Amino acid sequence: MAIKMWSRGVSPDGKRKMSMEEFKCWLRTFDEDSDGKINREELREAIRATTGGWFTGYKSSRAIKSADSNGNGVVEEDEIKSLVEFAGKHLGIKVVGY
Repeated sequence: MAIKMWSRGVSPDGKRKMSMEEFKCWLRTFDEDSDGKINREELREAIRATTGGWFTGYKSSRAIKSADSNGNGVVEEDEIKSLVEFAGKHLGIKVVGY
């Protein structure tokens, strides 16, 4: 399934750019149970759709561990900035204007 997620193109450092709202909207498309939280499996599907199939389980586990400050196993609204930082470092996504 191809998902258009970048209306802003690519930054000079080669990362795909999007706004914070675009990033949140992109995540919502993978929130299968519509609980407003992203779990490991949902994030794995988002990464697979974005970067291809390599090491998606590993990347999603690392992202959850990195962003999940309260340790409940999901990324909630107040933990999104940590996920943005992870995406910038490890997923080739640059969120601008946050």
